Amino acid sequence: MKNPLIKRIAVALLALTLVLPANVEAERPSAPRLLPYNTVLYLRIHSVPEFLEKLDETSLGAIKTDPAVQPIWDQFYNDLLTAFPQIEDELGVTLEDLLDIPQGEFSISLSVTDTGTPMFAMIADVGDNTETVAKLVERAEFEHIENAGDLEEQVIGETDVTVFRQPGDDDDVVVFNKDESIVICSSTIMAEHIVAVWEGTATEADRVLADNRKFTDIMRSSVGTGGEFPHLSWYADPYTLVNAVTRDNFSAQAVIALLPTLGVDGFKAFGGTAILAPEGFDCFSHFHVALGSPRRGVLNLITLGEGEMTPEPWVPADVVTYSTLYWDFDKMYNELTSLVASILGEGYFENLVETNINLNADIDFKADVIEQLGGRVTLLGTVIPPARVNSFSRLMAIKLSEESKLEETADEVMARFPFFTKEEHEGNAYYRIAGPGGPGGPPRAGAEARPGQDGAAQQNPAQESVQQNFRRPTPSIAFFNGYLLVTDAEEFLFAAFDTGSGALENLASQEDYQIVAEELSKQSRDSAPSMVSFSRPELALKMVFDLVTGENAQGFIAENAESNPLFGALDRAYIDHGIPDYEEIAKHLAPQGALLFNKETGLHYITFALKPQQP
Repeated sequence: MKNPLIKRIAVALLALTLVLPANVEAERPSAPRLLPYNTVLYLRIHSVPEFLEKLDETSLGAIKTDPAVQPIWDQFYNDLLTAFPQIEDELGVTLEDLLDIPQGEFSISLSVTDTGTPMFAMIADVGDNTETVAKLVERAEFEHIENAGDLEEQVIGETDVTVFRQPGDDDDVVVFNKDESIVICSSTIMAEHIVAVWEGTATEADRVLADNRKFTDIMRSSVGTGGEFPHLSWYADPYTLVNAVTRDNFSAQAVIALLPTLGVDGFKAFGGTAILAPEGFDCFSHFHVALGSPRRGVLNLITLGEGEMTPEPWVPADVVTYSTLYWDFDKMYNELTSLVASILGEGYFENLVETNINLNADIDFKADVIEQLGGRVTLLGTVIPPARVNSFSRLMAIKLSEESKLEETADEVMARFPFFTKEEHEGNAYYRIAGPGGPGGPPRAGAEARPGQDGAAQQNPAQESVQQNFRRPTPSIAFFNGYLLVTDAEEFLFAAFDTGSGALENLASQEDYQIVAEELSKQSRDSAPSMVSFSRPELALKMVFDLVTGENAQGFIAENAESNPLFGALDRAYIDHGIPDYEEIAKHLAPQGALLFNKETGLHYITFALKPQQP
């Protein structure tokens, strides 16, 4: 799509569908029943008015309309509307008129022809805003002619279309209005297909996306458990896209020809849906990765299993995120060995491990490490105070086999390397990984201390800024309660130790976790998940809130207020109304949960946020 104004109109319509509601839907075939069968990228809002109405029922809408926040939002929004006068100069319509355009379904897509040519399409219901759209098209036509472009009026079927052509360029842009909808395509072929299907003159060869089994399987897997219709859906088929657009590239096609050997051709497509404010939830979404069956090559490395999902007794009660999954490390290692052997020859992978790991560490990696691991992996996240850019810390725990000797092996290996220092907390031993300058490594070059007038060392301003805004990690490793624990903050490790000893409460005993766990069980139904997750967005928000309301962030916004309209509107809203208390925002947030299923048809991920309790 070469016309710059057409590009700006398309991008503006996409972005602005999420801002203002509307109230009319045109009657026409839905996007999946209009777009070509070989659509490889697709995003659709089923109904912009309904989407925005439902968005107002979510926590985001509740925050926006909260009495403590609404004056800030209203001023910020109104200032933003007047901050971009160049929009009217460039497009011929005001920003408010532009915001009013979306009136029903909205979709953008990328398809490929049988010869590998990519084709873009945007379809938007505009209702009674056809006059505004006509102004936009008229302005696009004027600018196109000013840039030495050609315009051609055509009739496709019973539809009048305008073709934007650039001399010496094979890419046309086709624009037409039909049944209170605007369509922008990057080729005449796409326009002819859409019009033929729309008007009912299509032949059997004009198959549509709704006929694509990969697409329909993903969409069928992604409906609400109560039959709720998705407000937003999306789909991607990257394998078909790459294969099509590299058809004339010999090197790329040579690489693609190897993909079946790796089993990558078993990766079909992926997509999902979002459902806003369904009964009992803030939002609900699905993500499905369609995989071929039986799986081959690299897909055999996905060795997910099933098992107990209740948080371990040592998981601290105040974690921000918790996830646990089951993974067969031994099976994955064997599959990886076989995969490498099929490509590079027998023994290649074993020699690689022997040379790079076994000889250096004086171990048998497979026997001493891989076979010592159990099947459960737990990932935790927490915030290490005070709030800094990298305050969020993670801890990974891998369950060991019942008779694992990995701890003894690790003790022997780490004793030989000076950057492992053995420490202790409340009788629990752990290893801290230290750099040359101490825990977490040395200061950056140029950040060394400088002598002052009295001879005392003074900090370099750059070093002082880093210390104020960044946490210095203390990466640590421990063996505790049958698990290998690895973290970037020893404070996190201490919390796990203290929780495991009973000195602190654990996550499993917390009411919010128990509520989410009950819903996770309901969503599992007859299928056992391979992974479950729990998160507290209000705790993550607290870190972000402390950062953006800090002096550094406020100073940055104020410094850029004059040169940046967005920062200017934000700065004026802050000055006039102040910043709301964290509690005013956090009360609108509720815990979230997620599940991952390893199904025969692929991987299916479900995530949801509970409905916040009304104060």
